[in-house]
Amino acid sequence: MEHIIIKAEGTENYGSMDMSPECRPRPLSDRNSSGEYVVIAKTIFLGPHWPLFAATLIGFNVFAYIMMKQQKALGHDITFGIIITLAQSILYLGVGLANPGIANDSQLNQKYLGQLYSLSNRPQQRNVWYCEKCQKIQPARSDHCPFCKVCITNFDHHCPWTGKCIGGENLFHFWAFLISTIIFFTYFVTILLNQREEAKNQ
Repeated sequence: MEHIIIKAEGTENYGSMDMSPECRPRPLSDRNSSGEYVVIAKTIFLGPHWPLFAATLIGFNVFAYIMMKQQKALGHDITFGIIITLAQSILYLGVGLANPGIANDSQLNQKYLGQLYSLSNRPQQRNVWYCEKCQKIQPARSDHCPFCKVCITNFDHHCPWTGKCIGGENLFHFWAFLISTIIFFTYFVTILLNQREEAKNQ
């Protein structure tokens, strides 16, 4: 564990946690941390809200099962319903299990170690800055998530429904999941409305 000094310039506040313009030592951690994530076999990343993620996945499939059971009882083809349910579930699993972009690049600590004394801790003017919570140098376009307790590269937002943050590594999965979910609900809600219309006409 090394200590670094970031020199503040002037009397302005240079960061959400930097409340003093004085130079002060800060710890620099070289240990990789996954925050609140449960990492399985280095490929599966379960976020802190994984129970909500699991419950939502089950809810999607129970809803689809009920709708397709009714359709099959009426003698309708349920092939598309099966396909869109499988696709939506797979894409949802992709979001919920993928690495969101946990920033564990210890090389940045070494790269900027010699410049840290003169490096201003002002994120809007620098590509890198110091994270007080993780005690590390953040990569560009990263942010610290208070729920996951880790910095996420290309941070977009924290989504409790997927159990984790949406960042650079799972943003594509997230948008693909959203599109599939729109198709999923459009299809099944249309079926539900048609069933009600048929019931009225009988």
